[in-house]
Amino acid sequence: MLHSTAIFQELIMFWDDDTIARSMLYDDFDVTLSGLVPMAHYAREEKRGAYLQLDDSLTVKGCALFTMRFDRQGFPEPGWNIPLAHMVEVAGLGPDMGRGPIHLACRSQCPVSWHAPRMWDPQLQDNLNTFEQIRMALPAACQRFSLKALRPAYTETNIPVLSTDELVPQLELEPEPVFFPVEGGELLQQISDLQLKVQTLTTQKDETINEQAYVHQQQLDILQTQNQKLVDQQRTQKTQLEAQTERLESLMGQVQSLQGIERQLKEERESHERKLQELQQALSRAGEAQHQIAILTEAKEQEFNTRLSRRETELMLAMDRRLDEEASRHLLSVKSLQAELAEKEESIAELEKGLDELKAEQARIAEASADEYLRELQGMGMTFVAFHPGVGNLSVPVDDLAAYTRNPPAYVAKKCLVSEEHYREWIRHYETPRCLASIGDDKCCNARLIRVDSPAKFMSGQSDRCARHQGADTAILNVLKFQ
Repeated sequence: MLHSTAIFQELIMFWDDDTIARSMLYDDFDVTLSGLVPMAHYAREEKRGAYLQLDDSLTVKGCALFTMRFDRQGFPEPGWNIPLAHMVEVAGLGPDMGRGPIHLACRSQCPVSWHAPRMWDPQLQDNLNTFEQIRMALPAACQRFSLKALRPAYTETNIPVLSTDELVPQLELEPEPVFFPVEGGELLQQISDLQLKVQTLTTQKDETINEQAYVHQQQLDILQTQNQKLVDQQRTQKTQLEAQTERLESLMGQVQSLQGIERQLKEERESHERKLQELQQALSRAGEAQHQIAILTEAKEQEFNTRLSRRETELMLAMDRRLDEEASRHLLSVKSLQAELAEKEESIAELEKGLDELKAEQARIAEASADEYLRELQGMGMTFVAFHPGVGNLSVPVDDLAAYTRNPPAYVAKKCLVSEEHYREWIRHYETPRCLASIGDDKCCNARLIRVDSPAKFMSGQSDRCARHQGADTAILNVLKFQ
């Protein structure tokens, strides 16, 4: 059965990988949460931690397993506000760590559901048990912080457990082992431990399956996109290849036609040359016919040049006509493709418009459902409270939740009766009360200042400046104020 003793001490333990590397009192941890002393060795890291409640016998009474991300200076991330003590008070039961089942708050057993993402489940393997690690590290931590039990510890069977100092004089004795019957409470505790282990393993399995499903879906989408691009490229290349093949066949036909014409002209020229040789031979034999041969030769040359010019003109006209026909056909094909493209773009635009309307309708339905659910929660007496510097715990009505979630700093600034820019400047001063006066070379004074706790009392250019860098008027006002 669960022991009901008062909280004697609170400890914080942090893990590095799979081992406990640091322990501290909760009061020291609270100083870090308040933004006064950073944990510089944990800067830019996310660590697993455990909040422990000890009773007056230095036995663990409650445990909350949390995660914390630190900024570059070693302070906890903004917005980290897990109420560890409250979580342990309302948590379910965990394993027995010496005086009955403890209160355990973890990710799979989180009493406040919206804090579950910042919790973690314990390791329950035989060679790596989180609670066994805590049990082994606890004596050293208590000795380090000089924590001593106020009275002897008792087990569930009310048998006192002696400390190490009390056992030293009796080390020479070897008492016979005493066997106690297994009670129903121990069986229930074993069943509870097994249920916690099953629940933890189930949560880890579901998270692993979800992560793998998301990765596989991303890979599938990428492969489908790449495949579609390859198909489109192949289709385009195939179309270009067919057009180039047709053009090549046409040019080959023209080349063959030109080669035939060239052969005919060559044959005719050879024939004319033979005839010319014959005429020259005849002229050599008969000088009187030389003049007639010259006239005939000139006539033949003119006739040959005329026929050659006419053939070239006909060939050029035929080629121009063929090119005009090809250009007209390609122009018609391009216009047809442009018309099809315009039609497809119109279809895509209509589909996108319909998709946008469906998304808007779904968003409207989801928003209406969310508003109705929130109002039901408000009717049940539930309120929404958020902590912000300058106003503390701020209760947000359901009607203001939309405005708050869109811009929390603007909402808080309105509650503080200041502008959003003024509130953000005050937040920077509140988190780091340092002088922001420029001293050249992109550096500032950085002198420590007295923090202004209220946004309304903060004055930009004065509250964030030291006395040496405040203006002359401000210095005079400060002197007059203390007279």
